[in-house]
Amino acid sequence: MPARGWRLGGAIRWGAFAALLLLVLTCVSCTSDPDETEASLLVGVATSVQPAAAEFARRFEAEHGTVVTLVAGASGTLAAQVRQGAPLDLFVSADSRYSSALAQDGLLDPASLEVLATGELVAITNLEGAEDVLEPLLRTGQVRQVALANPDLAPYGHAAVSYLRDRGYWVELADRVAYGENVAQAFQFVASGNAEVGFVPRSLLIASDSRGIRALAPLPPEASSGLQVTVGMNVGSGNPNTVSEFIASMTDPQAADVWRRFGYTPHVAKVDGAE
Repeated sequence: MPARGWRLGGAIRWGAFAALLLLVLTCVSCTSDPDETEASLLVGVATSVQPAAAEFARRFEAEHGTVVTLVAGASGTLAAQVRQGAPLDLFVSADSRYSSALAQDGLLDPASLEVLATGELVAITNLEGAEDVLEPLLRTGQVRQVALANPDLAPYGHAAVSYLRDRGYWVELADRVAYGENVAQAFQFVASGNAEVGFVPRSLLIASDSRGIRALAPLPPEASSGLQVTVGMNVGSGNPNTVSEFIASMTDPQAADVWRRFGYTPHVAKVDGAE
């Protein structure tokens, strides 16, 4: 069975969440024998990680017979849903700070926290024949709008704002920024022509089939500082063994190949807050 996805925007959609919660509770109450319940996992995953996570989910379903449903959204949005009691079995964040905070507050199992990979912030454009380097392009006058994800919820949006501030461009560009609810919407602003430049994860650029969009010259390494993909198990999960198996499947040699294919650097280490 293919991995199932439910994409969320940056705003918390409580109606959909409530319906999901009711569905899960109803399914749990349908049987008194856990062994008779079809194995399943509900995975909250940052939008930037969704393309890679979809491959992990498909492989896990094929190997274990477990239905994996992906709930995609900005890391901050998903973290807020965990705090509100969302029935997610595990949370995959694009920034370790969200996972660490949830673990410190007793919502994720500290022993389960893992750093899976490091992501990369890239600047993209739809302008043909334009400069390949971001800074000269911003000075040409061709850039009317710059797209990035909500920095209060999305790690890549936060990283983009930090980079622009450090480079001294933020004051000049602030009034021309188009904010997306998440990185997928920021990417769409550039793909649709509503913005000429955008800041997105390299993973989305690789996974996208949008034509006419290209990456500018790589940003310095410090622009991607903190963009570590981390995973942790919800302490309320009723499937701890299956969750542990799924986390392990994202750290094996096959997983490393997937991470690299989507522009990540595989990296396994305990994050702050882990025992």
